[in-house]
Amino acid sequence: MANYPYIIASFPDLLLDFEQHPVDVAAVVAEVKGQLSENDCKLVDWLEFGLDGSHLTPHFYRNIRQTRNHFLIGWFGFDRKLRLAKVAHLECKPVMEDFPELDKAQIIFKVSDLFQREKLLDRLGWNKASELVDFDIFTIDTILSLILRLHIVARWNRLDPEAGARLFKQLVDEVRGTFQGINPEQI
Repeated sequence: MANYPYIIASFPDLLLDFEQHPVDVAAVVAEVKGQLSENDCKLVDWLEFGLDGSHLTPHFYRNIRQTRNHFLIGWFGFDRKLRLAKVAHLECKPVMEDFPELDKAQIIFKVSDLFQREKLLDRLGWNKASELVDFDIFTIDTILSLILRLHIVARWNRLDPEAGARLFKQLVDEVRGTFQGINPEQI
């Protein structure tokens, strides 16, 4: 079994120079995977594979459920429903699936500024990734959530360095918060 507390504790340390240098997601993921079990590495691979939008097919979404991993099933279930809601919005059709974040998503879809809309969609995803591991402190799900949010940070660092720096600071603060127990604001 991997030493999850050590991996999670060292996660931000891998990126302390974030504001001076772009984050190298591939290097961070490789470092983390070097400390995980073979089974956990497969879960990271599933996450990375799914984060490449070209792989998001009905076959992928079916297979992700077979991993039996809480975070991956929750994240990609959310992702699928968000994408379906976006298509329904563009086609002016009703959303046919139960989607708890639908009200928030529909408000975001109406934002006319494309850049702002993407920020809001990423914020919605960021919040979902955090919510999925609210009570997981030292688990592979927490590590998967951190990697996912790291990808969001890297995306905005490429697009908007200031926004990327703010998201990274939030990620570091959230990771540090895991060592203080449950955050009362999240209850």
